[in-house]
Amino acid sequence: MLFRRKKFEVGRFLTRARGFDPLEAQAYEELVSHYLAHGTRVTPKPFGLKLIVVSDTHGDLGFGNKFEEFFSGVAAYDLCLILGDLCPYELERVLTLVPKEKLLALRGNHDRPDLLDQFGIPNLNGKTVTHRGVTFAGIEGSFRYKKGEWPMYTHYESLLLASGMSKGADVLLTHDRAFLSAQYDHAHAGLAGITYYLFEHGIPLHIHGHLHKSYRKAYPNGAVEQSVYGCEYIEI
Repeated sequence: MLFRRKKFEVGRFLTRARGFDPLEAQAYEELVSHYLAHGTRVTPKPFGLKLIVVSDTHGDLGFGNKFEEFFSGVAAYDLCLILGDLCPYELERVLTLVPKEKLLALRGNHDRPDLLDQFGIPNLNGKTVTHRGVTFAGIEGSFRYKKGEWPMYTHYESLLLASGMSKGADVLLTHDRAFLSAQYDHAHAGLAGITYYLFEHGIPLHIHGHLHKSYRKAYPNGAVEQSVYGCEYIEI
């Protein structure tokens, strides 16, 4: 007698995941395999927005006039995206040139809990914001690889966050990458919650930092992944 393979259900997986070892990343490869095979297919499209993106500067903007020189080369922009791992004085420097109403911000895994609050900047984490008809969703931080009140999550915690977020988004902004394999170290392997949100809802564009490298490539479902390091100007 042949046995039919049970259908993968995200809700049941979440229930089981509650009992997983928080550091056992291999346990989440079942989720990845499901979405790589059955994730919502998408076709990238232009949104008509010009963006300044700043991520993982780690104090580097404090040397000379780096941000001012970069900003002077930008003729026009719609939004400035802060994707985390900036020192407070760097964020203060950005605010001398960028009005708060043009900022969308997230904290990185090295950012203090009050980094955005001290400047009165809303945290996009777990929320959505629409600008000129384009909806942005946000997930902060990285995998929880150390103790302390840093913006970090276990895979299970990130899944709980992502499963409670609004489904209607065009662009997902995160600090970390999506979790696609357990082959990387915990700090840089990504978050399962990001994977869930991207593939479950068919988000066409994902912009993130954290990896200290810039690249643009396609996910298996056709969506675009854009990794940013430092200050970049991009059009979407």
